Amino acid sequence: MRKPLTVDELEERKRELEKIIKQLKAEDQKIREKYEKAKKLEDELYNKLMSTRDDIERARLELKYMKAKEYHSKFAQKLEEVEKKLRGAIAEYEEVSRMIEYLKPKGRFVEESNS
Repeated sequence: MRKPLTVDELEERKRELEKIIKQLKAEDQKIREKYEKAKKLEDELYNKLMSTRDDIERARLELKYMKAKEYHSKFAQKLEEVEKKLRGAIAEYEEVSRMIEYLKPKGRFVEESNS
């Protein structure tokens, strides 16, 4: 069983979590941009595919569309994974913050002398 963490250890963990959250947000933004680009490409290829009548062109576009769809789903999966990690890190950060708040003294005790 783990021993209880001190306030200093909790503050160190809080700083680590802040760095992790910052990295995950940057990664999330980067993946989200790629996801949107892949979605846009998939939509364009789908529209071209539906508007063409030539069988050879249709087969070529269908291959491109399937590749774009696979690419899009790969980024959707990565995005979901990063969002889960981010939610977990934020939840742990909030928990550590509550623990620090609980462990820190609220005020100072004042001794009254009976003289």
